[in-house]
Amino acid sequence: MWMIILFAVQITLIHTAGIYLRYYSFEEQFSPAAKASLWKNIFLLSLGFVGVYSFAFSNTGITVAGYKTALLFGWLPYQYFLMKAIPRQLLHHIFVISMSLLWSFIIHSLSCVILAIFFMDYAAGEVLQAEACIYIIFFLLLLPLSRYFFKTLLPTFSLFTRHRVRIYIAILPFIMTVGYVAMISDRTLWHSWEERLARLLLPVAFVFTYHYIMGTAKQIYEQKRLQHNKSIMKQELLYLEEARLLAADNKNQVEKQLKGILEIYGQLRQMINRGDIEGAKAYIERQEEKLSSGAILPYTDNAIVNAAISIYLNRSKNAGIEIMPKVNLPNDMKTDENDLSVLLANLLENSLLACAKEQQPRQITLILQHNGSQCVLEIANTFHGNLKLGEDGLPKSSNSGHGIGMLSLRTFLKKYNGYADFSCKNGWARITIYWEDKLPC
Repeated sequence: MWMIILFAVQITLIHTAGIYLRYYSFEEQFSPAAKASLWKNIFLLSLGFVGVYSFAFSNTGITVAGYKTALLFGWLPYQYFLMKAIPRQLLHHIFVISMSLLWSFIIHSLSCVILAIFFMDYAAGEVLQAEACIYIIFFLLLLPLSRYFFKTLLPTFSLFTRHRVRIYIAILPFIMTVGYVAMISDRTLWHSWEERLARLLLPVAFVFTYHYIMGTAKQIYEQKRLQHNKSIMKQELLYLEEARLLAADNKNQVEKQLKGILEIYGQLRQMINRGDIEGAKAYIERQEEKLSSGAILPYTDNAIVNAAISIYLNRSKNAGIEIMPKVNLPNDMKTDENDLSVLLANLLENSLLACAKEQQPRQITLILQHNGSQCVLEIANTFHGNLKLGEDGLPKSSNSGHGIGMLSLRTFLKKYNGYADFSCKNGWARITIYWEDKLPC
């Protein structure tokens, strides 16, 4: 009886090893309390499985069919607790499950090679117990490699933002797993060396080739990200230089106005003495217009955000486009000013270019508001053309080298857990962005 209990413990440890690898892929999403709850449930489940397996094998004996059945289906209750702890990530779970089962098949195949060398003359029950023991030993020996492997699974998987590609990436290893299960679902204890080697090399080749492909995709993504960042930095330097020139020009205007302030006061005094009150008011309005022309206005304490808005206000006026800003931002805003200014500059640039091609009247509206922990940015411009939309519902550029604004938007939304909505109707193209005002990841 103690041999049966030991065998039940071994199978339970194999299940626990599998759920540990799958949990490790999601570890960063767990809070300390959630971790404690998950492992408490797994511990209680494992105690129950030891009792169930002990009872089952005491009645049927230690058989190949019973052992394979326990391995093929016993992990499902464990996975239930993991999916309950990390809900609404079905594709992620399918991908991680498939890769963990393939990893398990590799270790079982290695164990079978050892069995074929040293345990050919032993009884079936002793062979199965030895296989379970060797599996646990191999799992521990390969743990540093497997931990690294599974820790990098989801970050790489998350790089694929298109839903169809994600389905393909998740389903392919799952299909491979189903095919492998079909190969081993029999009651045969001993197989030929050709079968043993095939069952070992096939999942090894698939897992590591797949990992290499995912790693290559990550490198390509990083290269594109670096190119994107380089383009944004170049653009940011250009509009910061423009802001510097605008500020310098504004300073010169103020100096000229200060030099003539005595003359202005004299002219106003003459108008008032003559009783020409309306003329004095008109003169004051003309001076105010000169002061505000080209000025960098204080929309917020963030200098770069102010510069970005002021630049495109000035550009719009020079292009004969009416722009109506409504900006209300707090002094303690957590959103990084560089991120927000880059987003504003890119979207206003797109809006300005599109609106410049329109017939009169040409208008742009800018709304940037903060409400508690939420922010909203809305940019709209007159537009009567046709736009191509991508799968995410946002405008898609068909010209090489363009589309930086949308790429900047996607990066911003991912960083701040945001949401964007685009509409083009009634002669207006409008994009509305909502995001959580938080410290950047």
